[in-house]
Amino acid sequence: MIIVGLSNSYQLAKEVARRLNVPYVRADSRFSHDGEMHINFGENVKRKKIFLFQSFYPNQNNSLIEVLFAANLAKELGARGVNLVAPYLAYLREELRTDKFECVSVKNLGKILSNFVDSILIVDPHLDNLNKYFSIPVHIISSNDLIKHYIKKNYGDVIIVGPDENSQKLVTSLGFKNVILKKKRKDEFNVEFKKGYNLKDKKVVIVDDMIITGSTMLGSVKYLGLKNADFITIHPVMKKEVLEELKKYGNIISCNTIDNESNALDVSSLIAGKIKNEWNS
Repeated sequence: MIIVGLSNSYQLAKEVARRLNVPYVRADSRFSHDGEMHINFGENVKRKKIFLFQSFYPNQNNSLIEVLFAANLAKELGARGVNLVAPYLAYLREELRTDKFECVSVKNLGKILSNFVDSILIVDPHLDNLNKYFSIPVHIISSNDLIKHYIKKNYGDVIIVGPDENSQKLVTSLGFKNVILKKKRKDEFNVEFKKGYNLKDKKVVIVDDMIITGSTMLGSVKYLGLKNADFITIHPVMKKEVLEELKKYGNIISCNTIDNESNALDVSSLIAGKIKNEWNS
């Protein structure tokens, strides 16, 4: 077995390799002056079981191309199997056609990846029913226990807030006192909430699987009239300015599925354990 780190997941891949005590290769991904990508493993992978590590943020499109080139390279070099570990997998927020002429991103992603890798391992994907879009095995890892342990260790009497109905499954599974807000999204950057709650004198932690523009998290704080609140997310799909805005209210805690300064929850042990159990290594 060889763990291969691609550009968005070098550090996580290296740590998983250390935990498994297997070789680690940092793929050399370069761009020419005109923007074309070139990949070199720099090592023989013949007859080896390969695990490509790549989170699909930032630069989702380049991330996908890098995975496709690396997967095909591994097969050309005689790898025994090529598996993708995508701690964060993009293009999972759109599974329905709202216009008769538009593409459905998850369907396209499933078809493409299924033709290049033998299996895929994902941490808490935004969609539950991914198997119907992929013709290869899809392995799911939950960060639930990591989040639960962090909350128990760092908070006393706390209220967990889910900022919308989509967060309900995650929030209620944690087992703490919770409130689920009802949200109506106006556009990517603006949301409004329904139904009132009085949490002004409570310690509040707002939990969601992703933070992107921050509008949902910030809207929750303002709607609840809170001067401070902490935020926990699995996938910090956010730019620096979003992080800085959230910092005005409290701490931001994230899993290291995506490299971010808010990373405080390490998923490497979960991934290493899953690989060991599923692939008998």
